[in-house]
Amino acid sequence: MKERTISRRQIIKLVGAAGAVGMVGAPQVAFAAEGNDQDRMFIGFNLKGTGPSSATGAFVMSGRFEDSGTSNVENISLVPIAGSNRSRLSGDQQFVGHGGSTIFTHFNGVAFPNADPHAVGEGRFRIVSGTGAYAGIHGQGSFLIVVDQVSNQFIGTETGNTETGNVES
Repeated sequence: MKERTISRRQIIKLVGAAGAVGMVGAPQVAFAAEGNDQDRMFIGFNLKGTGPSSATGAFVMSGRFEDSGTSNVENISLVPIAGSNRSRLSGDQQFVGHGGSTIFTHFNGVAFPNADPHAVGEGRFRIVSGTGAYAGIHGQGSFLIVVDQVSNQFIGTETGNTETGNVES
């Protein structure tokens, strides 16, 4: 038999794919494989709740755009789903980069378990608009957020594809 060698890069890809499957399931891996890598956007954020329907904190963005700055979430809505320990989750989030350019998104998903101090939210977001260097941006993707109500911490990620009109990369 001929022995097959695997490169370090292939191992890293396999480990990353296995981790993605373990963390968020196979549909996320399928989404990650779609689209042109040049149009992909990855955002990580760490927020603190500032009221019953708002949060604020910091973000880091990589991929199509590289930026970091502040993030604010408004209009957070949790509507219990009858007969389950889940709620419909929605809201509006903005990402203001160091240069003042802003991306505005709207998200919809599901949050669970309702009564736990540690909860998860997952779903889809769409880019509503942008200003400055992000004027003309459009796109969509998925999000995952983990909430610790004890420490008032919201840690999340967004992964998506962007389409642009006059956006500078």
